[in-house]
Amino acid sequence: MGLEKKVVSIRLDEDLIQNLKEAAQKQNRSLSNLVETILKEYASKQQQS
Repeated sequence: MGLEKKVVSIRLDEDLIQNLKEAAQKQNRSLSNLVETILKEYASKQQQS
């Protein structure tokens, strides 16, 4: 079984959202998946520090 995911609402600048959407599209990902990947990488790096 997979991990249960929670819904989180955040506020971001429109320009940032557009940049993230474009990056997600280039990587054939959803915006949600891209943001999750970015946050996982950040959290991993923070644990290593």
